Amino acid sequence: MQISFSGTHGTGKSTAAAYEYRNQKLIHPDKSVYLLCDLEALCPFKINMDTTEQAQSWIFSRQIQQEIEAAARFDVVITDRTIVDVIAYTYVAGFEALACSMLGYAERHVEAYDSITVKQMEYNGYCHHDGIRDTDHGFRAAVEAMLKDLYKQLKDAGAIHGRLCFA
Repeated sequence: MQISFSGTHGTGKSTAAAYEYRNQKLIHPDKSVYLLCDLEALCPFKINMDTTEQAQSWIFSRQIQQEIEAAARFDVVITDRTIVDVIAYTYVAGFEALACSMLGYAERHVEAYDSITVKQMEYNGYCHHDGIRDTDHGFRAAVEAMLKDLYKQLKDAGAIHGRLCFA
């Protein structure tokens, strides 16, 4: 089972994922549970508004690799982002050709997500300057709008089989 949180930075995805990890450990003490969190912080390249195609490719491929490896080893995997998040950032950064190629892969990969909760800025005001993420509201709003559009496209195409909710 894969439970994922999605949304722009500063919406509480990592916090929600950590709570979900704790809950899954309590609910299913007989299952192995894994938390994949804050992967973008390990990116050796600039991210967010200053990102590059190389950075977005690194985050995308690393996210997929980590998800596949975790799913092979653990009963329950919880992530604080989906690959759709990476695609949204890639589009907003202006790397449309790269984002389009990522989307082709995402149409198959999103089947792995049993549950996606998209955390929205309006309801989740956790954005603070932490030295990693940008706090520019306009940039974050553009990423969120792109995410909503991408999830609609994927749902309309029948690619999303699990639960998708906006919170």
